[in-house]
Amino acid sequence: MTVTTAWRQMVANFPNLSLQNMTGSQTIQVWQSLSAPRIRLELANDFGKRSLPITSIQVGSDTLIPATWHSQMSFLVPAHQRCWTDWLDYPVTAGEWLTITIRSPEKQPVTLTQTLDQTLFKGSKPTQQYFWGVDAIQVERTTPTKTIMCFGDSLTNQGYYAGSLMQALALAQPDQWGLINGGISGNRLLRTGHSTSEWVASFGPAGIERLPQLLAQQPVDVLVAMAGLNDLLQPGVGTPLDELPTAADLIAGLQHIQRLAAQKAITLTLLTITPFKGAVVDHLPAWSPAKEQIRQAVNTYLRTQPVTIDLASYVADSMDNCRLAAQFDCGDATHFSAAGGHQLGQWLWQQLQQKLSLTS
Repeated sequence: MTVTTAWRQMVANFPNLSLQNMTGSQTIQVWQSLSAPRIRLELANDFGKRSLPITSIQVGSDTLIPATWHSQMSFLVPAHQRCWTDWLDYPVTAGEWLTITIRSPEKQPVTLTQTLDQTLFKGSKPTQQYFWGVDAIQVERTTPTKTIMCFGDSLTNQGYYAGSLMQALALAQPDQWGLINGGISGNRLLRTGHSTSEWVASFGPAGIERLPQLLAQQPVDVLVAMAGLNDLLQPGVGTPLDELPTAADLIAGLQHIQRLAAQKAITLTLLTITPFKGAVVDHLPAWSPAKEQIRQAVNTYLRTQPVTIDLASYVADSMDNCRLAAQFDCGDATHFSAAGGHQLGQWLWQQLQQKLSLTS
Protein backbone atom coordinates (compact mmCIF):
# COMPACT_ATOMS: atom_id res chain seq x y z
CA MET A 1 0.00 0.00 0.00
CA THR A 2 1.17 3.51 -0.79
CA VAL A 3 0.08 6.82 0.71
CA THR A 4 -0.45 9.77 -1.63
CA THR A 5 -1.86 13.27 -1.37
CA ALA A 6 -5.10 13.31 -3.35
CA TRP A 7 -5.87 17.00 -2.80
CA ARG A 8 -4.26 19.97 -1.10
CA GLN A 9 -4.97 23.71 -0.93
CA MET A 10 -2.50 26.14 0.62
CA VAL A 11 -3.23 27.75 3.98
CA ALA A 12 -2.37 31.33 4.84
CA ASN A 13 -2.65 33.70 7.80
CA PHE A 14 -5.76 35.91 7.85
CA PRO A 15 -5.83 37.73 11.22
CA ASN A 16 -7.74 40.60 9.57
CA LEU A 17 -10.81 38.42 8.88
CA SER A 18 -13.23 38.06 11.76
CA LEU A 19 -15.84 35.43 12.66
CA GLN A 20 -15.01 32.95 9.90
CA ASN A 21 -16.77 30.25 11.96
CA MET A 22 -19.67 32.20 13.39
CA THR A 23 -22.03 29.19 13.30
CA GLY A 24 -19.51 26.77 14.81
CA SER A 25 -19.81 24.43 11.85
CA GLN A 26 -18.47 24.23 8.30
CA THR A 27 -19.33 21.89 5.44
CA ILE A 28 -17.11 21.57 2.37
CA GLN A 29 -17.08 19.28 -0.62
CA VAL A 30 -13.88 18.08 -2.30
CA TRP A 31 -13.84 16.59 -5.79
CA GLN A 32 -12.10 13.21 -5.75
CA SER A 33 -9.48 12.53 -8.42
CA LEU A 34 -8.41 9.17 -6.95
CA SER A 35 -10.29 6.05 -5.89
CA ALA A 36 -9.18 4.40 -2.64
CA PRO A 37 -10.50 2.23 0.20
CA ARG A 38 -9.01 4.40 2.97
CA ILE A 39 -8.59 8.15 3.50
CA ARG A 40 -7.41 10.60 6.13
CA LEU A 41 -7.68 14.37 6.50
CA GLU A 42 -5.11 16.97 7.48
CA LEU A 43 -6.17 19.76 9.85
CA ALA A 44 -4.14 22.96 9.83
CA ASN A 45 -3.60 25.47 12.63
CA ASP A 46 -0.34 26.94 11.33
CA PHE A 47 -0.99 30.51 12.46
CA GLY A 48 -3.27 30.00 15.44
CA LYS A 49 -1.87 31.38 18.70
CA ARG A 50 -3.91 28.83 20.64
CA SER A 51 -5.07 25.29 20.05
CA LEU A 52 -7.95 24.80 17.62
CA PRO A 53 -10.64 22.71 19.36
CA ILE A 54 -12.36 20.19 17.10
CA THR A 55 -15.72 18.98 18.39
CA SER A 56 -16.39 16.56 15.55
CA ILE A 57 -15.57 15.71 11.93
CA GLN A 58 -17.88 13.75 9.69
CA VAL A 59 -17.04 12.48 6.22
CA GLY A 60 -19.04 10.88 3.45
CA SER A 61 -21.14 11.21 0.34
CA ASP A 62 -24.68 10.08 1.16
CA THR A 63 -24.13 9.00 4.77
CA LEU A 64 -21.60 10.82 6.94
CA ILE A 65 -19.40 8.84 9.34
CA PRO A 66 -17.10 10.21 12.07
CA ALA A 67 -13.38 10.77 11.61
CA THR A 68 -11.15 10.62 14.70
CA TRP A 69 -7.69 11.54 15.97
CA HIS A 70 -6.04 8.90 18.13
CA SER A 71 -9.51 7.34 18.35
CA GLN A 72 -10.94 10.54 19.83
CA MET A 73 -13.88 12.27 18.18
CA SER A 74 -13.09 15.58 19.95
CA PHE A 75 -9.51 16.86 20.14
CA LEU A 76 -7.20 19.85 19.87
CA VAL A 77 -4.98 20.87 16.94
CA PRO A 78 -2.04 22.52 18.74
CA ALA A 79 -1.08 26.13 18.00
CA HIS A 80 1.21 26.49 14.97
CA GLN A 81 0.82 22.81 14.05
CA ARG A 82 -1.07 20.40 11.81
CA CYS A 83 -2.36 16.92 12.46
CA TRP A 84 -3.70 14.01 10.43
CA THR A 85 -6.85 12.19 11.44
CA ASP A 86 -6.79 8.43 11.93
CA TRP A 87 -7.14 6.40 8.76
CA LEU A 88 -10.78 6.00 7.88
CA ASP A 89 -12.03 2.84 6.17
CA TYR A 90 -14.24 4.77 3.82
CA PRO A 91 -13.99 4.08 0.07
CA VAL A 92 -13.89 7.08 -2.25
CA THR A 93 -14.40 7.00 -6.02
CA ALA A 94 -12.66 9.18 -8.57
CA GLY A 95 -15.04 11.74 -10.09
CA GLU A 96 -17.32 11.95 -7.07
CA TRP A 97 -17.63 14.63 -4.37
CA LEU A 98 -16.65 13.95 -0.76
CA THR A 99 -18.52 15.92 1.90
CA ILE A 100 -16.72 16.96 5.09
CA THR A 101 -18.53 18.57 8.03
CA ILE A 102 -16.34 19.92 10.82
CA ARG A 103 -17.43 21.59 14.06
CA SER A 104 -15.52 23.81 16.45
CA PRO A 105 -16.42 26.48 19.04
CA GLU A 106 -13.53 28.63 17.73
CA LYS A 107 -15.27 31.59 16.11
CA GLN A 108 -12.20 33.23 14.60
CA PRO A 109 -9.73 30.75 13.13
CA VAL A 110 -6.97 32.61 11.28
CA THR A 111 -5.40 29.65 9.42
CA LEU A 112 -7.53 29.58 6.29
CA THR A 113 -7.58 28.22 2.78
CA GLN A 114 -9.01 30.38 0.02
CA THR A 115 -10.60 29.75 -3.36
CA LEU A 116 -12.95 31.58 -5.71
CA ASP A 117 -13.54 28.55 -7.93
CA GLN A 118 -15.75 25.54 -7.24
CA THR A 119 -14.19 23.03 -9.64
CA LEU A 120 -12.23 21.05 -7.03
CA PHE A 121 -13.67 22.15 -3.69
CA LYS A 122 -16.51 24.30 -2.47
CA GLY A 123 -18.49 25.36 0.56
CA SER A 124 -22.18 25.16 1.31
CA LYS A 125 -22.63 28.73 -0.01
CA PRO A 126 -21.50 29.68 -3.54
CA THR A 127 -20.14 33.00 -2.23
CA GLN A 128 -17.89 31.45 0.42
CA GLN A 129 -14.18 31.81 -0.35
CA TYR A 130 -12.44 31.21 3.01
CA PHE A 131 -12.33 27.84 4.79
CA TRP A 132 -10.77 26.59 8.03
CA GLY A 133 -9.63 23.22 9.33
CA VAL A 134 -9.17 20.75 6.49
CA ASP A 135 -6.44 21.60 3.97
CA ALA A 136 -5.53 18.19 2.50
CA ILE A 137 -6.73 14.64 1.90
CA GLN A 138 -4.49 11.59 1.63
CA VAL A 139 -5.47 8.17 0.36
CA GLU A 140 -3.95 4.73 0.83
CA ARG A 141 -4.08 2.31 -2.09
CA THR A 142 -2.11 -0.28 -4.01
CA THR A 143 -2.20 1.41 -7.43
CA PRO A 144 0.61 3.96 -7.97
CA THR A 145 -0.28 7.58 -8.62
CA LYS A 146 1.26 10.80 -9.89
CA THR A 147 0.86 14.36 -8.62
CA ILE A 148 0.48 17.72 -10.34
CA MET A 149 1.00 21.01 -8.53
CA CYS A 150 0.08 24.46 -9.81
CA PHE A 151 2.35 26.93 -8.00
CA GLY A 152 2.06 30.70 -7.81
CA ASP A 153 0.15 33.63 -6.38
CA SER A 154 -3.51 34.72 -6.38
CA LEU A 155 -3.94 33.94 -10.08
CA THR A 156 -3.28 30.32 -9.13
CA ASN A 157 -4.90 30.43 -5.70
CA GLN A 158 -8.25 31.71 -7.02
CA GLY A 159 -8.57 28.35 -8.74
CA TYR A 160 -10.10 29.28 -12.08
CA TYR A 161 -7.30 28.20 -14.43
CA ALA A 162 -5.69 25.79 -11.94
CA GLY A 163 -8.88 23.90 -11.13
CA SER A 164 -9.88 23.68 -14.78
CA LEU A 165 -6.42 22.48 -15.85
CA MET A 166 -6.01 19.90 -13.10
CA GLN A 167 -9.51 18.49 -13.48
CA ALA A 168 -9.00 18.17 -17.25
CA LEU A 169 -5.85 16.12 -16.59
CA ALA A 170 -7.63 13.96 -13.99
CA LEU A 171 -10.52 13.28 -16.37
CA ALA A 172 -8.22 12.47 -19.29
CA GLN A 173 -6.18 10.05 -17.16
CA PRO A 174 -8.75 8.80 -14.63
CA ASP A 175 -7.71 7.64 -11.19
CA GLN A 176 -4.04 8.50 -11.67
CA TRP A 177 -3.42 12.03 -10.40
CA GLY A 178 -3.31 13.81 -7.06
CA LEU A 179 -4.09 17.53 -7.34
CA ILE A 180 -2.36 20.34 -5.43
CA ASN A 181 -3.09 24.05 -5.69
CA GLY A 182 0.12 25.68 -4.47
CA GLY A 183 -0.99 29.28 -4.92
CA ILE A 184 -1.06 31.91 -2.16
CA SER A 185 -2.61 35.33 -2.79
CA GLY A 186 -0.10 38.15 -2.60
CA ASN A 187 2.88 35.78 -2.74
CA ARG A 188 6.10 37.06 -4.31
CA LEU A 189 8.78 34.93 -5.89
CA LEU A 190 11.80 36.70 -4.36
CA ARG A 191 10.62 38.29 -1.10
CA THR A 192 8.49 37.53 1.93
CA GLY A 193 5.31 39.60 2.30
CA HIS A 194 6.20 43.18 3.32
CA SER A 195 3.52 45.80 2.87
CA THR A 196 1.17 48.26 4.53
CA SER A 197 -1.71 46.23 3.06
CA GLU A 198 -4.18 44.80 5.58
CA TRP A 199 -3.66 41.45 3.82
CA VAL A 200 0.12 41.33 4.22
CA ALA A 201 0.09 38.55 6.85
CA SER A 202 -1.40 36.21 4.26
CA PHE A 203 1.22 36.87 1.57
CA GLY A 204 3.53 34.18 2.89
CA PRO A 205 7.26 33.57 2.53
CA ALA A 206 9.10 34.12 -0.75
CA GLY A 207 8.20 31.58 -3.41
CA ILE A 208 11.81 30.46 -3.79
CA GLU A 209 11.73 29.51 -0.07
CA ARG A 210 8.18 28.14 -0.04
CA LEU A 211 8.49 25.81 -3.04
CA PRO A 212 11.36 23.67 -1.68
CA GLN A 213 9.38 23.18 1.55
CA LEU A 214 6.32 22.03 -0.39
CA LEU A 215 8.34 19.61 -2.49
CA ALA A 216 9.97 18.21 0.64
CA GLN A 217 6.52 17.39 2.06
CA GLN A 218 5.32 15.31 -0.88
CA PRO A 219 6.62 14.07 -4.25
CA VAL A 220 5.43 15.99 -7.31
CA ASP A 221 5.63 14.69 -10.87
CA VAL A 222 4.42 17.74 -12.82
CA LEU A 223 4.90 21.34 -11.67
CA VAL A 224 3.19 24.28 -13.40
CA ALA A 225 4.70 27.50 -12.04
CA MET A 226 3.48 31.05 -12.64
CA ALA A 227 5.45 33.48 -10.50
CA GLY A 228 6.85 36.99 -10.53
CA LEU A 229 3.77 39.17 -11.05
CA ASN A 230 3.55 40.38 -7.44
CA ASP A 231 7.28 41.14 -7.42
CA LEU A 232 6.42 43.80 -10.02
CA LEU A 233 2.90 44.74 -8.91
CA GLN A 234 3.44 45.48 -5.21
CA PRO A 235 6.52 47.78 -5.00
CA GLY A 236 5.43 51.39 -4.73
CA VAL A 237 1.87 50.55 -3.60
CA GLY A 238 2.25 49.64 0.07
CA THR A 239 5.53 47.83 -0.50
CA PRO A 240 8.78 49.87 -0.66
CA LEU A 241 9.64 50.79 -4.24
CA ASP A 242 13.26 49.79 -3.64
CA GLU A 243 12.02 46.18 -3.46
CA LEU A 244 11.31 46.25 -7.18
CA PRO A 245 13.60 43.57 -8.64
CA THR A 246 15.61 43.85 -11.80
CA ALA A 247 14.88 41.55 -14.70
CA ALA A 248 18.09 39.71 -13.83
CA ASP A 249 16.86 39.18 -10.27
CA LEU A 250 13.57 37.65 -11.43
CA ILE A 251 15.28 35.51 -14.04
CA ALA A 252 17.63 34.18 -11.35
CA GLY A 253 14.61 33.29 -9.21
CA LEU A 254 12.97 31.42 -12.08
CA GLN A 255 16.24 29.63 -12.81
CA HIS A 256 16.24 28.54 -9.18
CA ILE A 257 12.88 26.85 -9.80
CA GLN A 258 14.30 25.23 -12.94
CA ARG A 259 17.29 23.82 -11.01
CA LEU A 260 15.09 22.59 -8.19
CA ALA A 261 12.78 20.78 -10.59
CA ALA A 262 15.74 19.22 -12.40
CA GLN A 263 17.28 18.01 -9.12
CA LYS A 264 14.02 16.28 -8.18
CA ALA A 265 13.29 14.97 -11.69
CA ILE A 266 10.06 16.97 -11.81
CA THR A 267 8.52 17.79 -15.19
CA LEU A 268 8.37 21.58 -15.09
CA THR A 269 6.27 24.07 -17.04
CA LEU A 270 6.91 27.80 -16.51
CA LEU A 271 4.30 30.38 -17.50
CA THR A 272 5.15 33.88 -18.68
CA ILE A 273 4.19 36.84 -16.46
CA THR A 274 0.77 38.18 -17.38
CA PRO A 275 -0.06 41.85 -18.20
CA PHE A 276 -1.28 44.25 -15.51
CA LYS A 277 -1.42 47.72 -17.10
CA GLY A 278 -4.28 49.64 -15.51
CA ALA A 279 -4.00 47.85 -12.15
CA VAL A 280 -4.71 49.95 -9.06
CA VAL A 281 -3.75 48.89 -5.52
CA ASP A 282 -4.94 50.91 -2.50
CA HIS A 283 -5.99 53.71 -4.88
CA LEU A 284 -2.50 53.93 -6.39
CA PRO A 285 -1.43 52.91 -9.91
CA ALA A 286 0.49 49.63 -9.65
CA TRP A 287 1.75 49.57 -13.24
CA SER A 288 4.51 51.74 -14.69
CA PRO A 289 6.58 51.74 -17.89
CA ALA A 290 9.62 50.72 -15.83
CA LYS A 291 7.81 47.70 -14.41
CA GLU A 292 6.56 46.79 -17.89
CA GLN A 293 10.10 46.88 -19.23
CA ILE A 294 11.14 44.35 -16.57
CA ARG A 295 8.15 42.11 -17.33
CA GLN A 296 8.93 42.12 -21.03
CA ALA A 297 12.60 41.32 -20.41
CA VAL A 298 11.75 38.38 -18.12
CA ASN A 299 9.20 37.03 -20.59
CA THR A 300 11.74 37.32 -23.40
CA TYR A 301 14.01 35.05 -21.37
CA LEU A 302 11.19 32.65 -20.55
CA ARG A 303 10.26 32.30 -24.23
CA THR A 304 13.75 30.93 -24.89
CA GLN A 305 13.16 28.08 -22.44
CA PRO A 306 11.72 24.81 -23.76
CA VAL A 307 9.72 24.37 -20.56
CA THR A 308 7.76 27.62 -21.08
CA ILE A 309 4.17 28.13 -22.19
CA ASP A 310 3.58 31.74 -23.28
CA LEU A 311 0.51 32.48 -21.20
CA ALA A 312 1.07 36.24 -21.29
CA SER A 313 0.67 36.45 -25.06
CA TYR A 314 -2.48 34.34 -24.95
CA VAL A 315 -4.26 36.59 -22.42
CA ALA A 316 -2.95 39.96 -23.68
CA ASP A 317 -5.17 42.54 -25.36
CA SER A 318 -4.64 42.41 -29.13
CA MET A 319 -4.35 46.21 -29.29
CA ASP A 320 -2.08 46.61 -26.24
CA ASN A 321 -0.05 43.64 -25.01
CA CYS A 322 0.58 45.44 -21.71
CA ARG A 323 -3.09 44.87 -20.78
CA LEU A 324 -5.22 41.83 -20.07
CA ALA A 325 -7.79 41.17 -22.78
CA ALA A 326 -11.33 41.95 -21.61
CA GLN A 327 -12.42 38.31 -21.87
CA PHE A 328 -9.85 37.31 -19.22
CA ASP A 329 -10.07 40.37 -16.96
CA CYS A 330 -12.23 40.17 -13.81
CA GLY A 331 -12.31 43.97 -13.81
CA ASP A 332 -9.16 44.89 -11.88
CA ALA A 333 -6.71 44.62 -14.82
CA THR A 334 -4.79 41.86 -13.00
CA HIS A 335 -6.89 38.84 -12.04
CA PHE A 336 -8.75 36.40 -14.25
CA SER A 337 -12.51 36.30 -14.51
CA ALA A 338 -14.23 32.97 -13.85
CA ALA A 339 -15.08 32.39 -17.51
CA GLY A 340 -11.70 33.63 -18.70
CA GLY A 341 -9.83 31.53 -16.16
CA HIS A 342 -11.68 28.37 -17.13
CA GLN A 343 -11.01 29.07 -20.80
CA LEU A 344 -7.36 29.56 -19.93
CA GLY A 345 -7.25 26.28 -18.01
CA GLN A 346 -8.58 24.37 -21.01
CA TRP A 347 -6.05 26.08 -23.29
CA LEU A 348 -3.22 25.22 -20.91
CA TRP A 349 -4.41 21.61 -20.87
CA GLN A 350 -4.12 21.50 -24.66
CA GLN A 351 -0.63 23.01 -24.48
CA LEU A 352 0.49 20.58 -21.78
CA GLN A 353 -0.71 17.59 -23.76
CA GLN A 354 1.51 18.66 -26.64
CA LYS A 355 4.48 19.72 -24.54
CA LEU A 356 4.51 16.89 -22.02
CA SER A 357 2.85 14.12 -24.06
CA LEU A 358 0.14 13.88 -21.40
CA THR A 359 -2.31 11.80 -23.36
CA SER A 360 -4.96 9.51 -21.98
